[in-house]
Amino acid sequence: MKLVKGLFVALALSSLPAMAHDEGHGPKLSDTGKFGGLVSAVVEKKDAGLGAKAKLQYKAELVRATDGKVQVYVYDGEMKPVDASAWTKKATVTAAPLKKGSKPKTFDVTFDGKTFIGQIPEGLTKPYNLDFVFTEKGRELLSAFDNLD
Repeated sequence: MKLVKGLFVALALSSLPAMAHDEGHGPKLSDTGKFGGLVSAVVEKKDAGLGAKAKLQYKAELVRATDGKVQVYVYDGEMKPVDASAWTKKATVTAAPLKKGSKPKTFDVTFDGKTFIGQIPEGLTKPYNLDFVFTEKGRELLSAFDNLD
């Protein structure tokens, strides 16, 4: 009986990686950033649970500096810059450390006419995920950058 329980526990634990957050919140992209950053899909926040099946709305490029400054550029499907001047000027970012027991932190990025700019909070343990929530004409858009260090 102990052997059966042990095998069941081992099987259950080995399936956990299959449920991990690796798939992301939108279609897989192979684009390279225009400013040397990471490119991620921008999807409607309500569709984030669909994973790769979520409809691509835009693409976002995350550029990080060593001092914690972040810039996010928004592009259309062909990687042409999107005029986000009609969007809400502030976007909310959740920085979620992957280390067990670490608490997420939130901060804002502000649109400067070309890009969204902000500062990652100090003391954030690595690796971490950054989830950007933008508002365009009343709808919330999400771009997630995972496993950053």
